Amino acid sequence: MDKSTIFKTGFGVVGAFISWVVGGLGLAFTILLGLMLLDYITGLMAGYVQKELSSRTGITGLMRKTCIIILIGCVYMVEISVLKSNGVIGDGVVIAYSVIEFLSIVENCGKLGVPLGPLANFIAAVKGRGESK
Repeated sequence: MDKSTIFKTGFGVVGAFISWVVGGLGLAFTILLGLMLLDYITGLMAGYVQKELSSRTGITGLMRKTCIIILIGCVYMVEISVLKSNGVIGDGVVIAYSVIEFLSIVENCGKLGVPLGPLANFIAAVKGRGESK
C-alpha cells in the first residue's frame, strides 16, 4: 500500500470514530471541524509570515484540537447516556468552541496584516478588553 492510501484510510477511520462517539456529525460539529482546519491553516500562515513557524507548536496545536474533539465526544456521551437528553448541551459546547476557533482565525488574519475593521471591536468586546485609542 502506498502512503496516500494509508493516509486516507487513517482519516476515514478517525472520522468514523468521531462520528460514532458523537452519534453522527451534526451541522454544528461539522462547522467546528471546518473552523479548526481554517484556524490551523491561518496559524501556519501567521507563523510563516512572522518567522515563528515551529513544528513543535504545530503539533501542539493539533493535539489541543484533538483533545477538544475528545472532550466534546465525552460531553455528548454523558449527556445522552446519563442525562437522557437529545444533545442540546453538547451542541452548546460545540458552538462555544466554534466561537473560540473563529476568534483565533480573526486574530491570525490580524497577524497577517488583514484589516479587521469592526471585527477588532468584536474581539475586544468578547475578550473583555476595551479598545485603546
